[in-house]
Amino acid sequence: MRAETHWTETVYRKHALLLFDVEGAFFQNPELTKQEIAMARRLARRVGGRLDSPVIDIACGPGRHSTYLSETGHSVIGFDFSLSFLKIAAASNGSAGARRPTFMCGDMRTLHFADGSFGTALLLGNSFGYFSDEDNLRALREAYRVLRPGGYFCMEITNKEAYLGSMVPFEREVIRGRFFDGVESEWRKSWNEETRRVTTWERYTLAATGRVVYEGPYDVRLYDRREILDILRLVGFRRIATLAHTPDRDTIAEGFGETWGALSELIFIGARK
Repeated sequence: MRAETHWTETVYRKHALLLFDVEGAFFQNPELTKQEIAMARRLARRVGGRLDSPVIDIACGPGRHSTYLSETGHSVIGFDFSLSFLKIAAASNGSAGARRPTFMCGDMRTLHFADGSFGTALLLGNSFGYFSDEDNLRALREAYRVLRPGGYFCMEITNKEAYLGSMVPFEREVIRGRFFDGVESEWRKSWNEETRRVTTWERYTLAATGRVVYEGPYDVRLYDRREILDILRLVGFRRIATLAHTPDRDTIAEGFGETWGALSELIFIGARK
Protein backbone atom coordinates (compact mmCIF):
# COMPACT_ATOMS: atom_id res chain seq x y z
CA MET A 1 0.00 0.00 0.00
CA ARG A 2 1.42 3.37 -1.03
CA ALA A 3 2.18 5.75 1.82
CA GLU A 4 0.22 8.99 1.86
CA THR A 5 2.13 11.95 0.45
CA HIS A 6 3.06 14.45 3.12
CA TRP A 7 1.85 17.98 2.46
CA THR A 8 5.42 19.30 2.31
CA GLU A 9 5.96 17.27 -0.87
CA THR A 10 3.00 18.97 -2.52
CA VAL A 11 3.53 22.49 -1.24
CA TYR A 12 7.32 22.82 -1.26
CA ARG A 13 8.20 20.65 -4.24
CA LYS A 14 5.26 20.84 -6.64
CA HIS A 15 4.04 24.36 -5.87
CA ALA A 16 7.12 26.15 -4.53
CA LEU A 17 6.91 29.03 -7.02
CA LEU A 18 3.33 29.70 -6.02
CA LEU A 19 4.34 29.60 -2.36
CA PHE A 20 7.17 32.03 -3.06
CA ASP A 21 4.59 34.58 -4.22
CA VAL A 22 1.99 33.71 -1.60
CA GLU A 23 4.48 34.17 1.25
CA GLY A 24 6.21 37.15 -0.27
CA ALA A 25 5.82 38.91 3.08
CA PHE A 26 8.63 36.62 4.25
CA PHE A 27 10.58 35.59 1.18
CA GLN A 28 10.85 39.02 -0.43
CA ASN A 29 11.49 41.10 2.66
CA PRO A 30 15.11 42.25 3.26
CA GLU A 31 14.16 44.31 6.33
CA LEU A 32 12.56 41.31 8.05
CA THR A 33 15.64 39.22 7.24
CA LYS A 34 17.92 41.79 8.90
CA GLN A 35 15.69 41.89 11.98
CA GLU A 36 15.70 38.11 12.31
CA ILE A 37 19.49 37.83 12.03
CA ALA A 38 19.83 40.65 14.57
CA MET A 39 17.66 38.63 16.96
CA ALA A 40 19.85 35.58 16.39
CA ARG A 41 22.97 37.61 17.21
CA ARG A 42 21.42 39.04 20.39
CA LEU A 43 20.54 35.57 21.61
CA ALA A 44 24.01 34.28 20.83
CA ARG A 45 25.45 36.90 23.21
CA ARG A 46 22.92 35.95 25.88
CA VAL A 47 24.02 32.33 25.88
CA GLY A 48 27.70 33.20 25.80
CA GLY A 49 28.31 32.27 22.20
CA ARG A 50 28.36 33.86 18.81
CA LEU A 51 26.98 33.36 15.33
CA ASP A 52 30.11 31.67 14.04
CA SER A 53 31.07 30.09 10.70
CA PRO A 54 30.55 27.73 9.14
CA VAL A 55 26.78 28.20 9.30
CA ILE A 56 24.11 25.74 8.23
CA ASP A 57 20.83 27.48 7.39
CA ILE A 58 18.33 24.64 7.76
CA ALA A 59 15.11 24.98 5.73
CA CYS A 60 16.69 27.98 4.02
CA GLY A 61 13.89 28.32 1.45
CA PRO A 62 14.83 30.87 -1.23
CA GLY A 63 17.99 31.64 0.72
CA ARG A 64 17.34 35.05 2.20
CA HIS A 65 19.16 34.37 5.50
CA SER A 66 21.95 32.43 3.79
CA THR A 67 22.58 35.25 1.31
CA TYR A 68 22.50 37.96 3.97
CA LEU A 69 24.94 36.10 6.21
CA SER A 70 27.27 35.41 3.29
CA GLU A 71 27.28 39.10 2.39
CA THR A 72 28.37 39.88 5.97
CA GLY A 73 31.34 37.53 5.73
CA HIS A 74 30.08 34.15 6.90
CA SER A 75 30.66 30.79 5.26
CA VAL A 76 27.13 29.38 4.80
CA ILE A 77 25.44 26.25 3.54
CA GLY A 78 21.75 26.70 2.80
CA PHE A 79 19.88 23.40 3.13
CA ASP A 80 16.31 22.96 1.92
CA PHE A 81 13.76 20.39 0.74
CA SER A 82 12.70 22.35 -2.35
CA LEU A 83 14.79 22.37 -5.52
CA SER A 84 12.69 25.25 -6.83
CA PHE A 85 13.49 27.38 -3.79
CA LEU A 86 17.16 26.53 -4.09
CA LYS A 87 17.17 27.59 -7.75
CA ILE A 88 15.72 30.95 -6.73
CA ALA A 89 18.36 31.21 -4.00
CA ALA A 90 21.22 30.36 -6.36
CA ALA A 91 20.01 32.91 -8.91
CA SER A 92 19.85 35.72 -6.35
CA ASN A 93 22.25 38.50 -7.29
CA GLY A 94 23.27 39.57 -3.80
CA SER A 95 25.89 42.25 -3.31
CA ALA A 96 28.59 42.62 -5.93
CA GLY A 97 31.78 40.85 -4.88
CA ALA A 98 30.21 39.29 -1.79
CA ARG A 99 30.87 35.74 -0.68
CA ARG A 100 28.23 33.33 -2.00
CA PRO A 101 26.46 30.60 -0.03
CA THR A 102 26.48 26.95 -1.04
CA PHE A 103 23.01 25.45 -1.45
CA MET A 104 22.12 21.79 -0.96
CA CYS A 105 18.84 19.87 -1.22
CA GLY A 106 17.70 17.49 1.49
CA ASP A 107 15.40 16.73 4.42
CA MET A 108 16.01 18.48 7.75
CA ARG A 109 15.39 15.17 9.52
CA THR A 110 18.51 13.72 7.90
CA LEU A 111 21.31 16.25 7.45
CA HIS A 112 24.06 15.01 5.14
CA PHE A 113 26.98 16.19 7.24
CA ALA A 114 29.41 14.70 9.74
CA ASP A 115 29.08 15.28 13.48
CA GLY A 116 30.40 18.66 14.58
CA SER A 117 30.61 20.18 11.10
CA PHE A 118 29.24 23.64 11.93
CA GLY A 119 29.75 26.49 14.33
CA THR A 120 26.15 27.67 13.94
CA ALA A 121 22.86 26.04 12.95
CA LEU A 122 19.85 28.20 12.13
CA LEU A 123 16.21 27.17 11.74
CA LEU A 124 14.38 30.42 11.02
CA GLY A 125 11.30 31.59 9.16
CA ASN A 126 8.63 29.47 10.91
CA SER A 127 10.13 26.30 9.46
CA PHE A 128 9.51 23.99 12.42
CA GLY A 129 6.56 21.82 13.40
CA TYR A 130 5.71 20.44 9.97
CA PHE A 131 6.01 16.77 10.93
CA SER A 132 4.94 14.42 13.69
CA ASP A 133 6.24 15.10 17.20
CA GLU A 134 8.74 12.27 16.73
CA ASP A 135 10.05 13.66 13.44
CA ASN A 136 10.16 17.22 14.75
CA LEU A 137 12.35 15.93 17.58
CA ARG A 138 14.47 14.07 15.05
CA ALA A 139 15.08 17.32 13.14
CA LEU A 140 16.31 19.05 16.30
CA ARG A 141 18.55 16.11 17.15
CA GLU A 142 20.11 16.43 13.69
CA ALA A 143 20.76 20.15 14.20
CA TYR A 144 22.41 19.32 17.51
CA ARG A 145 24.50 16.52 16.00
CA VAL A 146 26.06 18.61 13.24
CA LEU A 147 27.10 21.37 15.65
CA ARG A 148 30.58 21.31 17.11
CA PRO A 149 30.91 21.39 20.93
CA GLY A 150 30.00 24.85 22.14
CA GLY A 151 28.28 25.59 18.82
CA TYR A 152 25.29 27.91 18.61
CA PHE A 153 21.75 27.04 17.54
CA CYS A 154 18.93 29.51 16.88
CA MET A 155 15.37 28.76 15.88
CA GLU A 156 12.18 30.75 15.47
CA ILE A 157 8.63 29.60 16.09
CA THR A 158 5.21 31.19 16.34
CA ASN A 159 4.05 31.45 19.95
CA LYS A 160 1.04 29.15 20.18
CA GLU A 161 -0.92 31.29 22.67
CA ALA A 162 -0.33 34.53 20.79
CA TYR A 163 -1.25 33.01 17.45
CA LEU A 164 -4.43 31.32 18.63
CA GLY A 165 -5.51 34.52 20.36
CA SER A 166 -5.36 36.41 17.06
CA MET A 167 -6.01 33.66 14.49
CA VAL A 168 -8.39 34.69 11.72
CA PRO A 169 -10.43 31.67 10.59
CA PHE A 170 -10.94 32.97 7.04
CA GLU A 171 -8.88 35.26 4.80
CA ARG A 172 -9.10 36.33 1.17
CA GLU A 173 -6.58 38.34 -0.82
CA VAL A 174 -5.39 39.06 -4.36
CA ILE A 175 -1.67 38.42 -4.75
CA ARG A 176 0.56 39.89 -7.44
CA GLY A 177 3.91 38.16 -7.40
CA ARG A 178 6.97 37.33 -9.46
CA PHE A 179 5.70 34.04 -10.87
CA PHE A 180 1.90 34.41 -10.53
CA ASP A 181 0.34 37.79 -11.22
CA GLY A 182 -3.23 38.16 -10.03
CA VAL A 183 -3.96 35.12 -7.87
CA GLU A 184 -7.11 35.12 -5.78
CA SER A 185 -6.22 33.35 -2.55
CA GLU A 186 -8.40 31.98 0.24
CA TRP A 187 -7.39 30.37 3.55
CA ARG A 188 -9.56 28.63 6.12
CA LYS A 189 -7.95 27.77 9.46
CA SER A 190 -8.89 25.45 12.30
CA TRP A 191 -7.21 24.42 15.55
CA ASN A 192 -7.15 20.89 16.99
CA GLU A 193 -6.47 21.02 20.73
CA GLU A 194 -5.79 17.28 20.94
CA THR A 195 -3.04 17.24 18.30
CA ARG A 196 -1.98 20.86 18.95
CA ARG A 197 -1.92 21.51 15.25
CA VAL A 198 -3.43 24.29 13.18
CA THR A 199 -4.74 23.22 9.78
CA THR A 200 -5.02 25.63 6.86
CA TRP A 201 -7.10 24.75 3.81
CA GLU A 202 -6.00 26.99 0.96
CA ARG A 203 -7.22 27.64 -2.55
CA TYR A 204 -5.50 29.71 -5.25
CA THR A 205 -7.29 30.78 -8.42
CA LEU A 206 -5.97 32.74 -11.39
CA ALA A 207 -8.06 35.88 -11.50
CA ALA A 208 -7.84 36.22 -15.27
CA THR A 209 -9.05 32.71 -16.17
CA GLY A 210 -10.65 31.25 -13.04
CA ARG A 211 -8.31 28.25 -13.17
CA VAL A 212 -7.53 26.75 -9.76
CA VAL A 213 -3.75 26.61 -9.45
CA TYR A 214 -3.75 24.71 -6.15
CA GLU A 215 -6.19 23.60 -3.50
CA GLY A 216 -5.34 21.59 -0.42
CA PRO A 217 -4.44 21.53 3.28
CA TYR A 218 -1.33 21.81 5.36
CA ASP A 219 -0.98 21.50 9.10
CA VAL A 220 1.66 22.70 11.57
CA ARG A 221 2.32 21.73 15.17
CA LEU A 222 2.41 24.81 17.41
CA TYR A 223 4.47 24.98 20.60
CA ASP A 224 4.45 27.28 23.58
CA ARG A 225 7.62 28.51 25.23
CA ARG A 226 7.74 25.80 27.92
CA GLU A 227 7.24 22.97 25.43
CA ILE A 228 10.00 24.03 23.08
CA LEU A 229 12.47 24.64 25.90
CA ASP A 230 11.78 21.19 27.34
CA ILE A 231 12.40 19.63 23.92
CA LEU A 232 15.69 21.47 23.43
CA ARG A 233 16.89 20.32 26.85
CA LEU A 234 15.90 16.77 25.96
CA VAL A 235 17.96 17.01 22.78
CA GLY A 236 20.98 18.04 24.85
CA PHE A 237 21.28 21.81 24.52
CA ARG A 238 22.49 23.48 27.69
CA ARG A 239 22.52 27.28 27.87
CA ILE A 240 19.18 28.41 26.40
CA ALA A 241 17.59 31.86 26.12
CA THR A 242 14.49 33.26 24.42
CA LEU A 243 13.35 36.58 23.00
CA ALA A 244 9.88 37.59 21.88
CA HIS A 245 9.49 39.61 18.70
CA THR A 246 6.46 40.89 16.81
CA PRO A 247 7.19 42.47 13.43
CA ASP A 248 5.21 45.65 12.84
CA ARG A 249 2.78 46.09 9.98
CA ASP A 250 5.21 48.36 8.14
CA THR A 251 7.66 45.46 7.95
CA ILE A 252 5.07 42.84 6.96
CA ALA A 253 3.45 44.62 4.03
CA GLU A 254 -0.15 43.87 3.19
CA GLY A 255 -0.75 42.49 -0.28
CA PHE A 256 2.21 40.11 -0.10
CA GLY A 257 0.21 37.04 0.79
CA GLU A 258 -0.60 35.07 3.90
CA THR A 259 1.81 35.89 6.69
CA TRP A 260 1.23 32.77 8.82
CA GLY A 261 2.17 33.97 12.33
CA ALA A 262 4.17 37.01 11.38
CA LEU A 263 1.89 39.56 13.02
CA SER A 264 1.54 37.59 16.25
CA GLU A 265 4.35 37.02 18.70
CA LEU A 266 7.34 35.04 17.48
CA ILE A 267 9.67 33.24 19.87
CA PHE A 268 13.36 33.22 19.02
CA ILE A 269 15.35 30.62 20.92
CA GLY A 270 19.12 30.51 21.18
CA ALA A 271 21.04 27.57 22.65
CA ARG A 272 24.57 26.24 23.07
CA LYS A 273 25.68 22.67 22.55
